[in-house]
Amino acid sequence: MSLSIVNVVVVGVGALASCAPSYKGVVKPGVKMNALSPELESLTDQAIETYLKADVRPSFPTVLAVAKLAGPPAHACYSRNEEPAAALAVPAGDEAAGWRKLTAATSNSETPPVEQVQFVTALLAPGKPTLKSLRDAAAMLHAPLLLVYMQDDDAQEGYNDLAMAYWTFVGLFCVPGNAVGHYTVCQAVLVDTRSGFILATAQGEAKREENVLPGAVSIAWDRVARQAQAEAVAQLQANTLETLRALASSRAAP
Repeated sequence: MSLSIVNVVVVGVGALASCAPSYKGVVKPGVKMNALSPELESLTDQAIETYLKADVRPSFPTVLAVAKLAGPPAHACYSRNEEPAAALAVPAGDEAAGWRKLTAATSNSETPPVEQVQFVTALLAPGKPTLKSLRDAAAMLHAPLLLVYMQDDDAQEGYNDLAMAYWTFVGLFCVPGNAVGHYTVCQAVLVDTRSGFILATAQGEAKREENVLPGAVSIAWDRVARQAQAEAVAQLQANTLETLRALASSRAAP
């Protein structure tokens, strides 16, 4: 190996070493829905008693208002100790289509629990979203039920145990010594728009990790993020539909 090639390898490995630490793995994000309302953070004994005695029984089929809250984009230097600032986001693409599928029947004999899905936008709920402002928006959309869900992510990248091979010319280009990971959690609360009582909760989560070549880190990072986020949302939507069906069945029971 010529001196110039050795220099290229050493410089390349040195540059890589300065950019990324060892891969520590992604951790499950802790979604904090209590940021929506002080009542969810510290319920008094009287408030708890009120919730327990409440008999809120929504009618089905119903109109469902969906509000999505998203934190800041996840990245390698994002600290899990930071308090994510939730902002109202509008579902799009496959995510929006998945929510609209709540209105579809799976058989000829089934009446879907949701007859219409409406998305809450910043036009209806400007400023920092709160449970009250989102309920007001749902009322303007003539939606008796409000589903609020928050997505939070953790993303990490770094060297795995195979990175030692980067010190060889062949290993630098042939060994997947980098690792990328993404963990997405979606947590939802189903709220009666009129009273503000929480009827149910639902959750979806997904974790994706890959070992990749150094030149493919950026591509793989985007791929695992898309996959984890799509899986988490799909799981949340399936759990929400199951919850709505259960509520509709209990409402129909004598």
